[in-house]
Amino acid sequence: MRKILCLLLILLSAEKVFAASNSSDAFMSLPFGHTFARTQKRMENSGAKTTIPRKESLTMEGYFEGYPAMFIFTFYKNKVLKTKAVYLQSMGDKEFDRKFYEALQKGFNSAYGSGNERPTANTRSKGKIMLQNVWTPDRYTTITLTYNPEMSKKLPGSSLNSKFIQLIYKTDKWD
Repeated sequence: MRKILCLLLILLSAEKVFAASNSSDAFMSLPFGHTFARTQKRMENSGAKTTIPRKESLTMEGYFEGYPAMFIFTFYKNKVLKTKAVYLQSMGDKEFDRKFYEALQKGFNSAYGSGNERPTANTRSKGKIMLQNVWTPDRYTTITLTYNPEMSKKLPGSSLNSKFIQLIYKTDKWD
């Protein structure tokens, strides 16, 4: 009986992991300069679904390390990837959300040096703050990680304003 119970738990865990496919690897490794079609295909292969396809931008939904995520890509002159951004929705556990933010921050700090975390005014909640880190790995690229602790207290809606983490990569190579 125990063997059957263990097998059932393993199968349920595997089904949950499969159901929440992860697009974080595809997002993180997606290089600037990819075309719209290649970007869309790569993200779809990782499990993300297209919600708004336009020539100048692409909006998709999927998962980033288990968090429900909205991915937004913009393209230079409608041709090559210029900006990629991911906005994460809280799972409702404030402490877990904070630890995830700190892990992201630590990873970027170890790769690119200190992001100089600083409080910034929260544009969504008057009188509240967000924490922001900015890295410049090369002269063209800027990476911005923003944490909004107000949005990790609850399960927010689907708007960009309701996301607790924003991770934005931008290149100025073609400007």
